[in-house]
Amino acid sequence: MTDAQSHISDALPRILCIEDNPMNWRLVQRLLSQAGYEMHWAEDGLKGCEMAVALKPSLILLDINLPGLSGFEVATKLRQNTNMNATLIVALTAKTMRSDRETALVTGCDGFISKPIDPFLFVRQVQAYLDGHRDRLESGREGAALRQFSQQVVEHLEVQLREAQEGTRKLLEAQTELEQRSQHLSRFLSLGKEIIPVRDTGEILRRVLSQLHEELRLDRLRSYRLHDSGAYFQGMTRLGDGFEDTPVLPVEHPLVRWLADLPGGAVLSGMELRQSASWEQGLELGLWAPKAQALLLPLRNRSGTDQLWGFLAGDRTDAPFQPFETELAALHAGILQVSIENAGLITHLDETSQALGTSYEGLESAYDSLKEAQRALGAQDQKTALGGLFMNMAQRLEGPVRTLKEESATLSLYLDRKDHAPIQERAECHRSMDQIRRAVSQVEGLVRALLRRAHQGEANTPEWIHLHELLREEMELMRAESILSDELPVAMNLKAPRDLLYGVHSDFAEVLGHLINHAVEGGPGLISLRTWGGTSHFRLEVEDDGAAIDPGLLASAFEPFSDLRPPSGRVGRRPGQGLPVCAQLLNAYGGTVQILPVERGSLVRISLPME
Repeated sequence: MTDAQSHISDALPRILCIEDNPMNWRLVQRLLSQAGYEMHWAEDGLKGCEMAVALKPSLILLDINLPGLSGFEVATKLRQNTNMNATLIVALTAKTMRSDRETALVTGCDGFISKPIDPFLFVRQVQAYLDGHRDRLESGREGAALRQFSQQVVEHLEVQLREAQEGTRKLLEAQTELEQRSQHLSRFLSLGKEIIPVRDTGEILRRVLSQLHEELRLDRLRSYRLHDSGAYFQGMTRLGDGFEDTPVLPVEHPLVRWLADLPGGAVLSGMELRQSASWEQGLELGLWAPKAQALLLPLRNRSGTDQLWGFLAGDRTDAPFQPFETELAALHAGILQVSIENAGLITHLDETSQALGTSYEGLESAYDSLKEAQRALGAQDQKTALGGLFMNMAQRLEGPVRTLKEESATLSLYLDRKDHAPIQERAECHRSMDQIRRAVSQVEGLVRALLRRAHQGEANTPEWIHLHELLREEMELMRAESILSDELPVAMNLKAPRDLLYGVHSDFAEVLGHLINHAVEGGPGLISLRTWGGTSHFRLEVEDDGAAIDPGLLASAFEPFSDLRPPSGRVGRRPGQGLPVCAQLLNAYGGTVQILPVERGSLVRISLPME
C-alpha cells in the first residue's frame, strides 16, 4: 500500500458493529461500506469490548440482546474507560419501548436506531450521529431509567447464576461419570494383567465373565465360542456366584446365522434388540428374561475371514444399558477373545517347542554320526584326491624325466670322447646341461608342491618363502589338477628384484588360486603373470584377455558376501567370488588387492610390503 492509499484509509470513519446475527451484520456492512466507511465486526459483547479498546472506532453500533455481556453492560463497561470518551455508541436493537431507549441512554449510549433498519434511511441516521446529533433523556427520567437498568442487570445475573449452577451440576455429573469410568478401566487393566500368564481357557472364561458380571450388575451372562471342529458353539453361563456348561448350539441355528450376518463391531441392546429377529430366539435359549434389559455382542474371527468366533449375551432388570456400558462389554469381550487365542497359541508353541527339543536331540545324535562319517569320508576322499594328484603329477614328470635321459645320453657321448671336443660340441654340452638343470628344477618344484599338498600341516606353518618359486610350483600344480588346461597358455614375466617374504605358504597359494580362478572364469585365450617392485614392495599382476567386467561391479568386487545380495540387473562377467578372501588374507600381511579398469578382460594387482 502506498503512502497516499494509507492516508485515505486512515481518513475513513471506522465503525465497529457488535452484532450476534451474521445476516444483520452483512446488511450493515454492505450499506456502510458502500457509503465509504471502514467496517469491523464482533459477534459477542466480550469480544466487542476488546476490539473497541484496540480499534478506538469513531462509532460503535451496539446490539442490546447479545450472548454473555448484554449491550447495556457493554456500553457501561466502555464508558468506564476514559480512552473511549471520543467514541460514539449507538444502540441498534429491536427493543423499541421507551424504557429500553432510556436504559440505553443512561448506560452510556449516544443514540438509538431501531431494528429492522430502514436501508433508505440507515446511512443518513449513522452520518447524523457522526455529524454531532445526540439523543437526550427527558428531564427527571434518569432515576427511572437507572432503576430499569438495575432490574435488568439483576435479572441477567439471575439467569447467569442459574446457567452457572446448571453447568456446575453437569460438570459434577460428568466428573462422577468419569470417575466411574476410570474405576471400570482400572479394574479392566488389572484383569488384563492377571490373565496374561493364564493358559487354561476355562479359567480365562471364568475370570473375564465374573468381572463383566459385576461391572454391569448382570443377572445372568452367557458366553458361546466356536468349537475347534467348526460344527457347533460351546457355552458357559455365569448365574449367581457359579458357572455351568450350557447345551451346545449348532452352527445351523437361526440365531447363529442371524449373528453371522451382522456387521463387525455391532453391539445390540434396548429396543434395537427387542425389535430384532433374535429376541424370541434368545428367550427360547434362556439368554435373557422377557422383561429384562438385554445385551448381545457378536465376536468376529480376527484372522481376517470375518467368521463368527462366538458371542456374549446378558441381561439385568434394573436399568437400560448406557453407551459406556456397551463399550465396557465390548472391551471385556475383546480381551476374552484375545486371551483365549493367545493361550491356545502359546500351548501350541510349547508343544511345538517340546517336539523340536526332541527332534533336536535326535538331530544332534545324527550330527555326531554324520561328523564321524564325514571324518571317515574325508580321509578316504583325501586318499582318492592324492591318488589322482599323484597320477597327474607322474604324467607331468614324464616330460622332465625324458629330457633328463635324452640330454644325459647326449652329454655322455661328448664326455666319453678322448680328443678335444670342438667349440660347437662344447656349446651343445652347455645347452644340455642347462636343459638338465631346468628339468631338475622343474622336477624339484613339482615334488615340493606335491609334498606340501600331501602334508597340509607343514604348509600352514610360517616360513621364509620365495614367491617366484611359489608361483612356478603352484602353476604346475594347477596344471596337474586340471584347473588350468594344457591348451591355455600362461605367460610368466617374473622381474621383481626381491621375492623373499616370511609367511604361511598355504595363504599365498590360496590367493594365487583365487586369482587364477577369477581369470579362468572370463574365458581367456591368454593369462599373463607379471612381478616387479623395489626394495620395499613386491607387486604381482594377473591379467587375462577374456570377457570384460561391468565397471559398476568393480567397486564391490572385494566386499564380503557379495553373492548373497539381490541381482543388480547387469549381465555379463562378474568378479570372481574368491576375491573378497584374497583381500582378507592379504590384509593380514599389510598387503592390498585391486582390479584396474581395462578395455578387455581383467587386470588384478597385488602389492605386498617386504619389510
